[in-house]
Amino acid sequence: MLTSGTALKATVLAGLLAGLLVAAYHFTLSEPVIDRAIALEEQAAAAKGESPQGAGTALEQPVVSRDVQKGLGLFLGWGLYGALAGLVFGGVFTLAQGKLPGDSAWRRGLALAGLAFLGVALLPFLKYPANPPGVGDPDTHSLRVTVQLVFLALSVAGAVGAVVLHRVLARRHATPRWIAGWLVALAAFGVYAAAIYLLMPPNPDAVNAPADMVTAFRALSLGGLALLWAVIGLLFGLFVRLFSRQAAPAQGILSNKLKTVS
Repeated sequence: MLTSGTALKATVLAGLLAGLLVAAYHFTLSEPVIDRAIALEEQAAAAKGESPQGAGTALEQPVVSRDVQKGLGLFLGWGLYGALAGLVFGGVFTLAQGKLPGDSAWRRGLALAGLAFLGVALLPFLKYPANPPGVGDPDTHSLRVTVQLVFLALSVAGAVGAVVLHRVLARRHATPRWIAGWLVALAAFGVYAAAIYLLMPPNPDAVNAPADMVTAFRALSLGGLALLWAVIGLLFGLFVRLFSRQAAPAQGILSNKLKTVS
C-alpha cells in the first residue's frame, strides 16, 4: 500500500504540472475564442448605447486587464487549481486505494483519475456545459452556480457509490472482479446519472451567441478537463515510482542503523 506522504507529494506535483499544461492549452486554443466572444459582447453593448467593459469612466475599468487575465492569471489560476485537484486526488487515493481496481499504484491512479473525470468533469459538463463570455443573464448567476454545485455533488456521490457497489459485488461473487463488480457498478451509475440528469433543472439562460463559437468553446473546455485528469493520472504513477525509489535507500540506511544499535 502506498503511504499518504508519497501519494500526496506525487499527486500535488502531478496536479500542478497538469494545471500548467492545461493553461498552455487554453492560452493557445481557447483564448482566441474568448477574445471573439468579448468582442461580440462589446459590439452588442455598443449597439444598445451602453458603455462596453473597459471603456468610459474609471469605475468601469476592469480590476485586472485582459492581457494579465489571459497570461499570468490563466497560468496562476490553473496551476493552483491543478495543485488543489491533486491534493484532493491524493487524499481520496490514500483512503480508497485498496478499493480501486488494478495491481499497482499506477493502475489504481489511472482508474481513480478516470472516475474523477467521469464524476467531476464529464457528467456535470454534459448537463451544464461551459459557455463563453456574454452568454447568460447576470441576474441568474446565483441560480446557475447553485444548480451546478448541487449536480456536481450528486455526480461525485454517484461515482463513490459505484466504487462501493463494485467492492460489495466482488466480495459476494466468485466471478472475476471486473465482471462481478465493474459491469454492474457502471450500469448502475449510468442509470443514476440518467436520473439526476433528467431530474435536475435545465440551464435557466438561453444561448444567444453564434453556434459555432459556443460549440468551439465547449469542446475546448471539455478537452481541457480531459487533459487535466489524464495528465494527473499518468504523472501520478511516474512520480510514485520516482519517490518510492528515493525512499527505498533512506529506509535501508535507517534499517541498518537500527540493527547496529540493537
